[in-house]
Parts: sequence; C-alpha cells; structure tokens
Amino acid sequence: MVDKEDIIYTCKLSSELSEKEKSSFIEVFNTVFHTKYNLEWFNWKYLDNIYGDSYIVLAYDGEELIGIRVFWRNDIEGHLSYQPCDTAVLERYRGKGIFTKSSLIALENTKGAFIYNFPNENSLPGNLKLGWEINKYCYLEPVFSKSKLKDETHYIHEDYLVWRFIKSPIKKYHYYQKDNQSYLLFERGKNIYYILGRFNSEYNEYFMKADFPLLFKYTTKETVIYKIFKNRATIVSFNNGIKGIEKIQIPIYKGDYF
Repeated sequence: MVDKEDIIYTCKLSSELSEKEKSSFIEVFNTVFHTKYNLEWFNWKYLDNIYGDSYIVLAYDGEELIGIRVFWRNDIEGHLSYQPCDTAVLERYRGKGIFTKSSLIALENTKGAFIYNFPNENSLPGNLKLGWEINKYCYLEPVFSKSKLKDETHYIHEDYLVWRFIKSPIKKYHYYQKDNQSYLLFERGKNIYYILGRFNSEYNEYFMKADFPLLFKYTTKETVIYKIFKNRATIVSFNNGIKGIEKIQIPIYKGDYF
C-alpha cells in the first residue's frame, strides 16, 4: 500500500513534457475515461494552443505516472486565464488527496491569472472546498424565437474558432444560419443541438449544416427544464491574485467538455 507521502509531484509547462511523459499522460487519461485519445489530440490541445502553454501536474509512484491535473490555457477577453480540465487518477490511488495536492500546486504556478472551471456535480464540492466560488449557473432553454439569437449569443473570434473547433481532432461541429448570422452547434442528440456562439459565416464550409434543428440555448435564468430535470451547468472561478474578476464574462463555448 502506497502512502500519500510517497507520491511525488512535478509541475511542468506543456511544451516541457518529454515524449515519454506525453505518452504516459495519454495512457492515464485513456485508462481512467476509457477513451482512445492520441498524440495528435495532445499536441492540438496543449502545444498548438493559440494562447500558449498550459500547466500540467504529474503525480508519480516511483517511475509510474498515477495521476494528472491540467490547468489549460484558455484566455478570456485578453485576460491570462486557465481552465482546470483533463484530471485523472488511477483507481487504486484515489482517496489519497492527489486531486487536492495537484490543484494547490497548479494554483501556485498560475498566480496572477484568472482561473475558471465548469465542474460536474462530483467535482464541484472539491472545488468549493479549495476556495472556488460560484460564478454563475447556466440553464438550458428551447429556442422559440430564432430572430433574437444574435443578441443572445457570444461572438467567437476567428483565431479561436479555427484552433478550438475547426482543427479539433476529436469532435465535429454543426452550424445553423439565420438572417445572415451563423451559429456554432454542439450535437446533443438526434437533431438536438446546443448553441455555443455565433461566428463569421465565411467559415461555414468547415462545419456540417443543420437545416431544421431543435435548438437549445444557455441562459442564466432558471428555466422550466431545470425545475423538471435539475440539469444545469455550473461555472466557478477562483481569485488567484488579480483584480476585477467580477467583470469577466465567461462564455459557454469556453467549456472544455464541448
């Protein structure tokens, strides 16, 4: 039985990882989440990132990588920002405080940055315990009036659109066009889509067109859907040494899970 004091942690910038470390990172992630991600995915997300390096915490038991915790560089409105994501701990090592220790190490390395996250209900208590605060709740709502979408969605700038959505090696996205405006869609089910934001129509050709979609949008007002299904997205943020974070608007399309 390995004691938590025997676990060794190291924090590196994504560009500093060796090929062996990247390979081990992917192996741990795929083992925990039963995925089949590869080096192309890692390079796209962490090395081709338009904002720069992410911070990656690696937890070791001897020579074996047993846990990973990433603070993904994902700036908002020109603010240096990181979003925790891609956290995985091998099953036999859970309950040893690896999540907490890795988070504290990453927070120490990202002081002076805006930190935000979209935790699920399982990881939310751990975030709040570490001092994170609820930034806002987002609720799903059916789109009844498509003519109002322009005023209800964030604009996705071209450089981010290309890197994050067009060049994604793991997901393909759809679009919907209305009144010369194009909207990026995340497919949730057969002909059911969530609107992530709007973008320059010149990039339509890179996405699959949804002709008659059933659309849902995110709103900060509690909806009937939530009252029935208790389903919402929680956005949390952490004051890591910067001022004015209450003025930073976190758009839904920044979520790692889309």
